[in-house]
Amino acid sequence: MGLARTHGYVGCAQTTLNKVGRTPIPATWLPRIQVQSPGEERSLVIGLSPDTQRPAHLLLLAPEDVAEALAMLERFPNDVVRNSVWRRFNRHAVQITRDGSDRIVVPKALRQLAGLESGELHWLGERNKLRLFNAENWALFREIEEAEMALPEGSDLVTHRGQAGGLL
Repeated sequence: MGLARTHGYVGCAQTTLNKVGRTPIPATWLPRIQVQSPGEERSLVIGLSPDTQRPAHLLLLAPEDVAEALAMLERFPNDVVRNSVWRRFNRHAVQITRDGSDRIVVPKALRQLAGLESGELHWLGERNKLRLFNAENWALFREIEEAEMALPEGSDLVTHRGQAGGLL
């Protein structure tokens, strides 16, 4: 588990989402998820990203990742931002279970909120969470991130995002 915890989720992947919202978890992240969501429970938390400055997408976290996000969020210096970020995420978060083939079913309400339809599903591994996008929002997310990091204050934003519990 040491390596998985140290590196978190890294990289990008693409799967397909079927008509009922089922998709496989990309193989690259399965070891970390299996360690953090072991045995019979196999639970994960999925919810709408609370970041209103980014295209709609979902966040997928294993139980230990939720605990890590909350611990990081507690260290965030601004109570108003901290509480708002958590409330936005928690309002739409649900617990789901991986099936025996390490697939998940994304609840219909969350698929609608994030604009996910059957077809391409883009995944971004980012520290303690996985981000799930439709093709259009994935392209827009990458465009916004690139433009934002090119700004002089981009390094400040990265610092604040790291303090926001990993939810931004």
